[in-house]
Amino acid sequence: MASVVVDGLVIPVAVADHPALNFCNTRAGWGQPIPKEYLHTPAHLAVWARENGLLTADAATDSARMRGGAKVVARAIAFRSALYAVLLGAAGPADWTALNAELRAATATLSLIPGSGPVAWRLDESSVDLPLRAVAWAAAGLLTSPAAARVAACPGQGCGWVFADPRGRRRWCSMAWCGNRNKARRHAQRRATEPGAGNR
Repeated sequence: MASVVVDGLVIPVAVADHPALNFCNTRAGWGQPIPKEYLHTPAHLAVWARENGLLTADAATDSARMRGGAKVVARAIAFRSALYAVLLGAAGPADWTALNAELRAATATLSLIPGSGPVAWRLDESSVDLPLRAVAWAAAGLLTSPAAARVAACPGQGCGWVFADPRGRRRWCSMAWCGNRNKARRHAQRRATEPGAGNR
């Protein structure tokens, strides 16, 4: 897992080609007793959404400053857990309920906007929960596409990040991080079990 500092905030790098997948990766160490959390404040959520193409710079700034953002972060974390379970085929009824609740909140503020090209959907930008609504809308697009059937989780130690795996051949979130660390760990284990290892 890797991160970058944006506007003084640590956010995870994008390893997947869809914002809904990258949203799941705002936590690392899925299934671990103490996972690594990246969504600490409304600003983290807003900056992450901006950097993943879900919000404009102005909308992200406004969302980060609005009152009530802490509750939105808590909702986003609950939504993320439900989305992760759904993507990996481990969802229960409560996960689907949580997912649909946020999707209903998002679609309630959608409008069709005319332009020079095709008509487009647009979310109302006047609410503190805009980053979460943008994620929910992106997740709906992913979950209703064929790509949702080919999502895998990285088996790297302390990772669990998800990514699209359309050919069923990808194992790691990134070969540079989890893949190489796994290779190094296996190499060290082999060396430790070789005859005379204790005499080196």
